[in-house]
Amino acid sequence: MTESIETFAEVRRRQAGAFSREQAMTHGITDRVLQGRCRARQAQRVHTGVYADFTGPLPWETRMWAAWLACGLGAALTGATALRMYGIAGDWDDRIHVAVPHSRRVGRRFGIVISRHRDLSSLVHSSRQPPAVRLEVAVLIAAGAEQDVSKRAAVLFDACRQRRTTPARLLAELALLPVLPGRRVIGRILAEAAEGVQSFLEQAYLRRVERAHGLPRARRQVRATDSGAVVYRDSEYTPYDVIVELDGRAGHADSISRWRDMTRDNAAATTGKVTLRFGYQVVSRPCQAASQVAATLHLHGWPGHPHPCSPTCPLPPVPSSKVGEDLVPNRGQNPPQPG
Repeated sequence: MTESIETFAEVRRRQAGAFSREQAMTHGITDRVLQGRCRARQAQRVHTGVYADFTGPLPWETRMWAAWLACGLGAALTGATALRMYGIAGDWDDRIHVAVPHSRRVGRRFGIVISRHRDLSSLVHSSRQPPAVRLEVAVLIAAGAEQDVSKRAAVLFDACRQRRTTPARLLAELALLPVLPGRRVIGRILAEAAEGVQSFLEQAYLRRVERAHGLPRARRQVRATDSGAVVYRDSEYTPYDVIVELDGRAGHADSISRWRDMTRDNAAATTGKVTLRFGYQVVSRPCQAASQVAATLHLHGWPGHPHPCSPTCPLPPVPSSKVGEDLVPNRGQNPPQPG
C-alpha cells in the first residue's frame, strides 16, 4: 500500500498536481476518499473526473495537464498551448488548446478549446509528455487560427526568428494539413520567409513598398559586423550602399534599443552606407516610404524609376522612354549621367 501511495505521489508530481479519477482508483483511492479530500480542502475538482491535489489558483502547467487528462487518451496539446509548452515566446491565448481524433466527440470543458483532426497520431511528437503535436504543426495551427493576416504572419515569423524552426520545415508540414484555415495565405507568407523576410513589417515592406512600386530587389537579413558583433540588416540594396531597417516598437521608447540602433546606423555610415529606418508607416503610408527609398537609391546611382502602385499613388508614372530598361545594373556599370 505504501508503494502504491508513493507511486501515485510521483504521478501527481509529474503532472503538476493534476490527476484523473482513473489514476486515483488505480492506486487505491476511492470516490469516497476523493470527495472527502475535496471537502477537507486537500484537493479540488478541475474538470469532470479530473482533480488537483491542492486548492487555490491553478498554475498554467497544472491546467495544461488537467485539460489533457479531461480529453482522454489519444488527445494532444496543440496550437498556442503547444507553442508555449515548446518555449516559444509570444502573446499566446491563455486557454488550453487540445486536439482529439476526428472520430471522437468530447463535451465542452471550461477553459479548453477542443479541435478534431484526422490522422492526429501522425502529427504528434513521439516523446512529449503530455502528448503534443510537433512544433511546426503547432505553429501552423496557431497561425491558421488567427483571422487577421498580420497576426497570422507574426506567428510564423516569430517562430522562425527565434530560431526554433525554418520556413522550409513549416512548408513541409503544411503539405500534411490540407484543410488548415488560411492555408494558401500561409503558404505565400512562408515562401517570402524563405527569401529572408522575418517580420510582418518586413513582409509589408517587401509587398507594399518594394514590389508594389518597382524598386530593385533588396537582399534580406544581410549578415554584417558591428564593433566585433554580428548583426543582421533587414534589407540592403547592396549595389547602392543603401540599408533599410524596420522597427515595430511602439514609439521606439526603449533607450537601450535606440542607442544600439544609432550605433549600428553610424557604423554603416563609416563604410559609406546610408540607413533608412521605418516603422509601421510601411503599412499605413507605403507610397511615402517608396518615394524616400527611391530618392535615396537615385542619389547612390540607381538609374531606374519607381512606378505608382495604384491610380491614387502620388509617385509619377514611369517615363515611356524608360519602360523596359534594366533597372538593376551590376555594380561595375556606370550609371547614366543626367542631361
